[in-house]
Amino acid sequence: MSQSPTNVDKKKYRSVFLRKRKMLGSKDFDKKNIRLLYHFNQFFENHSGSMIHSFLSIEKNREVNTWPLIEWFKRRGKQIVISRCSNSSNELTHYLFEEYKQLKDSKYGIPEPQYGTVVLPKELDIVLVPLLVFDRIGQRVGYGAGYYDRFLAECPSNCIKVGLSLAPPLDKIPFAEPHDIPMDYCITPLGVYEFNS
Repeated sequence: MSQSPTNVDKKKYRSVFLRKRKMLGSKDFDKKNIRLLYHFNQFFENHSGSMIHSFLSIEKNREVNTWPLIEWFKRRGKQIVISRCSNSSNELTHYLFEEYKQLKDSKYGIPEPQYGTVVLPKELDIVLVPLLVFDRIGQRVGYGAGYYDRFLAECPSNCIKVGLSLAPPLDKIPFAEPHDIPMDYCITPLGVYEFNS
């Protein structure tokens, strides 16, 4: 079965930007995360919400380190929600993060909750969104399985969608599709980008 040009382009973007991120040295990676945390703190001091969904970082992929962000929220009494992927249905199930004992690495190296209180997407106030690359209107390219596109479509309209990226935006991702859900903001080591919905 042949692939459409759009799928080929997305696949190429994923490959290029994942490779670039994996090439970050430890010192540079740590420095970028510290700068991102600074802007994160500034941003969320002015945004309320009690039920926060966060992804848990895939270390081998050099994803933004979300643990300091999760701890920052917890110190402020926020409830943190995390997810587990179903390989059979390609869907996410969401759980309150209550203890580290809940977690076990999946076969892909993703820490996932094995049990806990289930939370529905409609209950969420803020979602921290993983990505490989984003552009100046809030579109993103993820890993390609579509988990977050389906998940974000189930969140309430007033849920704030915040991407996290160690790199600045592209001017434009040329293959956004109708089902793609844009972010409201993206936090990077350089600052916070706001997008008009």
